[in-house]
Amino acid sequence: MEANVSMPSSLDRHLEKLVVEMGHRSVGSPANQKAVAYAADTLNALGWEVALNAFDCMDWDEAPVRLQVGSHHFTAYASPYSPPCNVRVPLVAADSLTQLQAADLEHRILFISGDLAKEQLMPKNFVFYNPEEHRHLIALLEEKNPAAIICATGPGEGLSKGLNPYPVFEDGDFHIPSVYMKEEDGERLLHIWQQQPDEEILLAHQSRRIPSTGHNPVARKIGTGQKTDRKRILICAHIDAKKTTPGALDNTTGVAVLLSLAEALQDYRGRDDLEIIPFNGEDYYAVSGQMNYLQQNDGKFDDIRLVINIDGAGHVDSRTALSFYNLSEDDIGKLLTTAGGFSSLEQGEAWYEGDHSIFLQQGVPCMTATSSNLRDGVMTISHTSHDTLDKVNLSLLEELVAFLRDVIITPP
Repeated sequence: MEANVSMPSSLDRHLEKLVVEMGHRSVGSPANQKAVAYAADTLNALGWEVALNAFDCMDWDEAPVRLQVGSHHFTAYASPYSPPCNVRVPLVAADSLTQLQAADLEHRILFISGDLAKEQLMPKNFVFYNPEEHRHLIALLEEKNPAAIICATGPGEGLSKGLNPYPVFEDGDFHIPSVYMKEEDGERLLHIWQQQPDEEILLAHQSRRIPSTGHNPVARKIGTGQKTDRKRILICAHIDAKKTTPGALDNTTGVAVLLSLAEALQDYRGRDDLEIIPFNGEDYYAVSGQMNYLQQNDGKFDDIRLVINIDGAGHVDSRTALSFYNLSEDDIGKLLTTAGGFSSLEQGEAWYEGDHSIFLQQGVPCMTATSSNLRDGVMTISHTSHDTLDKVNLSLLEELVAFLRDVIITPP
């Protein structure tokens, strides 16, 4: 069976509305609030019961950075969610943990490079994945308490793959002001500073943290099965995006699929209860929408039959890759048999950088849908200004909607 859905116009409309009309949808921003309201209103109009669960969050307004050594000016960028600073103090440089441990940083700007800036650090209060190395470094920095931090970084890896430079810190719970710059600019700054080490460094930016409120929408349909037989099927895709990106593939395509699927299922009469969740917070340091959902569902994960997470789907140079977690071989076989009726679907590798991970840790069966070139395609543009609608193949999304409809009507 090939895809046969009469809703390409609705997919197109959702993409246009969220990417072009609303744009940067970082949690707590006006555009994010409009996007959540649009999703909730759309789901409501399609006959779904919608709850909007509020949470406190932080918007952030970036300001230009002034970084100066004597008469020399350097290009740098405020780390996302950094508090403002305006200091003129001596510099201390460190590129290893040993150097950092020995440094006196009181009333100093700390310049980090090398091993200390080799990757983006997980937010200090991120509960799902937080390596000991990251936690130790954050704790040491807070103990040393420099006046500010300058990070010199090169091209990123993983979720930062499309960024050069990338921010080492993206954390509203970390209160030391910080900026980041390209490695070559950092080398030039160090060279000039080493020639005049007594010269104080001027670092200033007026970026602002803005207290705000976000909402996590959850849309429900009650199944027709007996209460003892019914479970829940969850279909999710995060609606938020980084401030740096229009977020077409990361993850407007996922939300468009959710909304079009809600349309395809508006007359649903299946056994299980359904929840459609445009999670608000996957690209936010505090993952607030996800935490909100976990708190509300504490102790209730045994009644979930399947979680389906859509993230990064629909890249023009790809197919749609499905991956499976906590599912039996028999159930995976059934899902792949259904997928076999759609020419654009294939089985892909497991990946964990998404909302399904919060359910995996609870032992819940999950399936994901993403682009087959997630790592060498989507991740090279996600979180950047290049994540635009011209990178989206609408026909891939149409087939994905049809496949998911079939899975939900006849689940494994």
